[in-house]
Amino acid sequence: PREINKYQRYVTFSHLPGKATLRVFNLAGQLVRTIEKNSPSQFITWDLLNENSFPVASGLYIVHVDMPDLGKTKVLKLAIIQEQQILDHY
Repeated sequence: PREINKYQRYVTFSHLPGKATLRVFNLAGQLVRTIEKNSPSQFITWDLLNENSFPVASGLYIVHVDMPDLGKTKVLKLAIIQEQQILDHY
């Protein structure tokens, strides 16, 4: 059995082509994280960290998925609910 670590949080996106770019935005329209995928696997995970490696806040996020090889884009809505966290640096 796989050991569960309650501090290891992530979201897995599936059914993706080999090449894709995921851009995560908050509801204010600010770019939170860009994730590049270039592998044959259909999965990619987001560790729920922003571009500065800080945990994202609980809230609603918009994920823009660009799939250039298919010539398609998709927009996803994502709700994140984080446990209360106390950061030792910010």
